[in-house]
Order: sequence, then structure tokens, then C-alpha cells
Amino acid sequence: MRSLMILFTTLFALVAFKSEAAMDIAAYQSQATTDNAAHGRCAKKAISATECVKRIDWAVREGYITARAGEWGKANGFYPVVDFYDRTVGAVCKCGCFEANTLIRVTKGGDIVDVAAKHIDDSYGLVGLAKDASLSLLSTNTFEMRARTKGAEESDLYVFILEDGSELKVTQHHGMLLGNGAMVAAKDVELGQTMLRADGVELSVASITREPTELDVYNFETNGAEVVNHIIIANDILVGDLTWQNQLQAELGQIVVRQ
Repeated sequence: MRSLMILFTTLFALVAFKSEAAMDIAAYQSQATTDNAAHGRCAKKAISATECVKRIDWAVREGYITARAGEWGKANGFYPVVDFYDRTVGAVCKCGCFEANTLIRVTKGGDIVDVAAKHIDDSYGLVGLAKDASLSLLSTNTFEMRARTKGAEESDLYVFILEDGSELKVTQHHGMLLGNGAMVAAKDVELGQTMLRADGVELSVASITREPTELDVYNFETNGAEVVNHIIIANDILVGDLTWQNQLQAELGQIVVRQ
């Protein structure tokens, strides 16, 4: 009997410790904001959306984060990086999104150029829509890069072929700007809807297919203060940056660029 009491006491203490040690949703959100604003802190730790879910589920199960923190992490694309030395959440990081060879419009040495996602490092800036951009005048501005991520992707990419033959490959949760000014996730784009070329031409989506990739996927984030500043140019098409996959996910489905 005494042995059973000791066993129950020990188990209760372990459960209590686990509960007390779990990072709650407020702390998780705060650390996500801090870690991803710290330039380069999470760049080499970003992983796929599939792996994000696996790591979040594991962290909840092992008591590193609460269930509510895990739900927020899945909804917004933030996963915990656990320090196994002191058994704490060392960082909260983001996931990747563009296929490796996607051409991203960037700035380098004062020039605006299109560079494959896999070749972009912290020395580049990003081209995004300006604060006063509208569907009738898609003015752009240049921004510093707040963050960049890369990681493997287990789920098939979404491959969009537009009416002019242009192609864009992204992961399922990537923000895509439609011709009516609304931002939606790639998985919610439908045939016949339109996307916007950087010069303002509206192009119909002619084909949507799925394709696996063995290459890392990438994403980037501008330091813009306005929602529209987080619309960048990939393969000459206007799409969302990393912010749309995370902090602005609740805005998906809404009109973000007006006439």
C-alpha cells in the first residue's frame, strides 16, 4: 500500500511539473513574434507544414506547450524548437512555401532583379506592393527582408498554369492574390479565377495540378508596416509573403487590394 502511495505521488508530481512547465498560448505567441523578428534567428530551422504539425503535436503530448498554444501554432504556421539540454522551448519558428526555382523579385546593390528562391540570402531586399497600391495602379516599393525560411515539404505542391503559359508552384497554405483583390490560400484557388501579373494584367487560372518535390521550399517576409506591403512578386505574379501564411491568415478571403 505504501508503495502504491509513493507511485501515485510520483506520477502526480510528474503530471503537475509537466503542466506547470508547458508554455501557454500567450507566451507562445510572444516568443513567435520575438524570434521571427530577430533577423536570421529561425532561418535555418524552418520546416515544412507537414513537419510543423508533427512537431507541434509532439510538443503538446510531451508537455512543452499547451493544447491551445498547439492549436494556434497549427493555424498560424509556428512550430516549437525544443532545447533538449535544458528541456525548454528554445525558439518558435515559421515554415517554408515557394518551390526552390521560383523567381522572386528582389533588390541587390540598388538594382531590381528576379532571383531563384534557393539563391536568395540575407543580403537581398524584397519588392512588394506600396501602401497606395490599387488594382488599377499596382505601385511597388522596396523593403528590407525581415525573415527567410526554408525546409523540406512532404505534401505535393500546387502547380498553377495561367492563360499566358506562366507557371507558379507553391505549398497549399501560400497566400495567392486573386484578380478581384482578395487573398486566398493556394488550396482554395479554383479554375477560371484570375491572378495578377506584376504589370497589372489579369490572367485566368487555366490549370491546377499537384506535384511532389524533393527540393526544399522557401519563403520570405518584408519588413513593411502595411498589409499590402506583404504582397511580393514570384514568377512575375503577385502573391503573399510569409506574413500571409502566419500573422495575416485570418485575413484570407478578404479584399486586401482595392480599385
